[in-house]
Amino acid sequence: PHHCIKLIVTRGVGGRGYTPPETVNPTEIVSVHAIPSYYAKWQQAGICLKTSSIRLGLQPLLAGMKHLNRLEQVLIKSHPLPQGFDDWLVNDIEDNVIESSMANVFFIKGNRVITPSLAQCGVAGVMREQVMIALLEQNMNIECLPVGAERLIEFDSA
Repeated sequence: PHHCIKLIVTRGVGGRGYTPPETVNPTEIVSVHAIPSYYAKWQQAGICLKTSSIRLGLQPLLAGMKHLNRLEQVLIKSHPLPQGFDDWLVNDIEDNVIESSMANVFFIKGNRVITPSLAQCGVAGVMREQVMIALLEQNMNIECLPVGAERLIEFDSA
């Protein structure tokens, strides 16, 4: 069986407020998890996404970064998915598609692969980078662009 590793690194324990202590002692947390069995089905059949009513705010300073202050994702995941859907599709407050609640997204149009720009918000996942590298090695055209929700019907597939 395959597993995934989750690594969390914090600056350690501090006092009250936001200012870090003068001396920090980082904390590392490592956990190992079985890869969910439904991933294999998703790889074969694809997934069905429902657009979340919760939008991501714009924060270019944190855009692309994976951090522990993902309160918008907590809110998104607190809503049960309607039957027949596998995950939430998440837009920003300007109605640009950004990601799903737990993964990056890619769209295909002809010989072009487009992934949403994460310049304003969203997480640049580890697998997103690996997919982009693999596509470049295959001489595929990959572009990071804003993808307005109204443009989804223009793509051949996702």
